[in-house]
Amino acid sequence: MNRYVFAILLLIAVSRPVGWTTFPAFFLMGSVSSGVTTITPLFILQVLLLSFPFCIAGYGLNDIYDYESDKLNPRKGLIEGIKLEPEYHSFVKNVSFFVILLLLLTSFLTLNLSNIFGMTLLGFLGYFYSAPPLRFKEKPPLDSFVNGIIYFFAPFLLGFSFSSSIFFNAGTNVLIGVCLMTAMVMGFHAYSTIMDYSIDKKIGVKTFATIFGKRTASFFALLVSILTLFFANSSILFKPVTYYFFGFCSLLFVITLVFPSEKLARRGFYLLWAGFVFWPIIWLLT
Repeated sequence: MNRYVFAILLLIAVSRPVGWTTFPAFFLMGSVSSGVTTITPLFILQVLLLSFPFCIAGYGLNDIYDYESDKLNPRKGLIEGIKLEPEYHSFVKNVSFFVILLLLLTSFLTLNLSNIFGMTLLGFLGYFYSAPPLRFKEKPPLDSFVNGIIYFFAPFLLGFSFSSSIFFNAGTNVLIGVCLMTAMVMGFHAYSTIMDYSIDKKIGVKTFATIFGKRTASFFALLVSILTLFFANSSILFKPVTYYFFGFCSLLFVITLVFPSEKLARRGFYLLWAGFVFWPIIWLLT
C-alpha cells in the first residue's frame, strides 16, 4: 500500500469518524444561539478543523498515552479507537501539534478575544487531558470537569463568539443553559468510566470509577442530570429534544446505580454516545 494512503487511513482510524460531527455541531449550536448572521471564511475554516482534524489531535493523543491500557482493552477497535502501535506515535503526535497550532492561528486571525480564549482553552485542555505532565485524565473528578469544557463549553463558546461575547452579552438564560449542558457532559464522562473499571483497576489507572466507585460514578451522573432538568426552564437553550435525551440519560443512570455492571454500563454508554452525536444535530434542525 502507498505510504501516503496508509498514513491517511491511519489518521482516519485514529480520529474515530463517529465523532467527527460532535465538535462542529456544538460550535454551530453556539453560533445559532448568538444569532450569527454573517458566515466568514474563518467561521467555515474553524468548523471544518473541529471535525476530522481536531479529532486526530484529541483521540490520537489519547491513543498514544493510553497505549499500555489499550493493549488490554477488548473494546479497542476501529469504532472506539485503535491500539496505536509505538512506531506510529511520533507521526500522530506531530500531526496533532500541527492541527492545534492551525486552530490557534485561525483564532488569532479573528482578532476576537472570546474566540482566542475559547480556542486556547480547547487546545490546552485537549492536549493535556491525555499528555503528561498534567494528564487531567488521571485526576478525577477534574477529568470529568475538563471533558465538559472540551466537548461542550469550548466549542459552544467558539461558535457564539462570531456574533457576541458569551461572558458579557449572552444574557442570564443562555449562560445558565451553557453551564447546565456543560455539567451534563461531565456526568456523561463520569458514567463512561464504569465500563472499563476492571481493566483500569488492574493496571492502576485513576478514573472517576476506580477512585470513587462504580455506584458513585452513576450517582454523580444521575445527580447532575436531575439538577440539569430541574433548572432547565431557566434557559432558552433547552428544546424538547434536550429534555427527552437528558431524561433518557437519567433512566440509564438509575439502572446502572442499581445494577453497577460494567457490561450494562458499556451498552448504556453506546446508547448515550449515539444520543450525544444526534442530539445537537436534531437541536439545530428544530
